Amino acid sequence: MGPIGTRGVKDRVAAAFVRLVAAFVPARIHRAFRTGTGGVWGYLEAPVPAGGAVVVANHHSWWDAYLAWGLAVHHGRPSGAVMDDAQLDRFRFFTHLGAVPASRPRAAARHAAAGAWLVVFPEGGLRPAGPLGPTRPGAAAIARWAGVPVWPVAFRAVVRGGEHPELFVRGGTLLAAGSDAAAADAALAELLERLDGDLAAAADPEAPVPGYEAWWQGGGRTDERAGWVARLWGGGPGRRAGGGA
Repeated sequence: MGPIGTRGVKDRVAAAFVRLVAAFVPARIHRAFRTGTGGVWGYLEAPVPAGGAVVVANHHSWWDAYLAWGLAVHHGRPSGAVMDDAQLDRFRFFTHLGAVPASRPRAAARHAAAGAWLVVFPEGGLRPAGPLGPTRPGAAAIARWAGVPVWPVAFRAVVRGGEHPELFVRGGTLLAAGSDAAAADAALAELLERLDGDLAAAADPEAPVPGYEAWWQGGGRTDERAGWVARLWGGGPGRRAGGGA
């Protein structure tokens, strides 16, 4: 077999391996939610999109990509995301999970028009936790080309009363397909501010945040798992952190 044929075999093997990795990613995310977090919690201010949509979300945590996928899975919807070209080339298996390179916005629009919840992080990259940072206008253009609404969704990963981070999702009200980038940015910024306000107002860090529904059960705290030791000398059970139902 000549060099060209050898390269063709290697390419096919590499493509098969990428597909194999992609097949295991959903199980990996489920496991991460259940063992690496204190739970995933959601609050929806309005009904979710019935069809395709461009989901604009803040990007302040490593967990955000998992939350973007989990948001759609929890509601039984197909999903996708716009990813940096270099990152997508590095993690090619995400193409089999609906990821589209940022350099192909028209392809992203077709994905949303076909019914997917297409997640866009308008900040363009991971930023420190806090208010919404400077954004790029691409999400509104994609929604306009696709003829789908823009859905602002705020994400936050915080460590409260337990040893694992708790993940929170707050979904806002849909914006019409023709909405401009400024309107989408303002809606997302306000939504993120409300989410942070909810977390700050939760007086008991070991209790669930009022109003938020448990979407995934998280891993138990070490003191809870070791509660049987305290019971040996009559101690009561440990308190349950907000980790899901």
